[in-house]
Amino acid sequence: MKNSRFSANPDGLFKQNIVFMSGLVTAPIIVAATSAENALILVLSFFMMSYISILICRFIPRKIAYSIRILLYAIVAALMFIPTILVTDKLFPAHESNVTLYIELLTVNSLLLAKTETRFYLKPYGEMAVDALIYVGGYAIAAFLVGFVREVLAFGTLFGLRLFDPVMPSAQSPFFGFILVGIFAALCRAVVKRNSASKTARFVDHSEDIQ
Repeated sequence: MKNSRFSANPDGLFKQNIVFMSGLVTAPIIVAATSAENALILVLSFFMMSYISILICRFIPRKIAYSIRILLYAIVAALMFIPTILVTDKLFPAHESNVTLYIELLTVNSLLLAKTETRFYLKPYGEMAVDALIYVGGYAIAAFLVGFVREVLAFGTLFGLRLFDPVMPSAQSPFFGFILVGIFAALCRAVVKRNSASKTARFVDHSEDIQ
């Protein structure tokens, strides 16, 4: 009997980052990720409502009509909203109300409603679990990058620890969040494109050497 092995595909971190490369689930980060703590709340909520829902919804039979399956995915995520809010309220009792508002939007996020059908559920359960977790990691990278920069600029703090006087109070505004996400997206795309070009060049050189 052969042992089934698979290698984790890290595409979800950068190459297919759902925020910087796909432009999905950006609203919560643009509006609510104004600090490292808010970013942590978003990441925890995204993990509970998306990742755990993905693991649960895998057991929904694929014989059920596609439209019904999508509806069931959203219902499961909505049910996960209850423990998510209980946990975040317990861990972060002083978090801003606008974070809670955008946590609600995660019940219909694209990672759960789209990637499940086109990517995750086409794989064995274990491989799917790792792959989906990597995508959550990509979301965490985006949320923390934006949250860190905005908190440092707007408040001169990091996780509430004072570093220096505020440099740009307007960094907490949604407009600045939108611009910052755009900048990070451009940088991410440039790095991915450069790496792809480098790999292609190495492949061509290797092919020529073989010939």
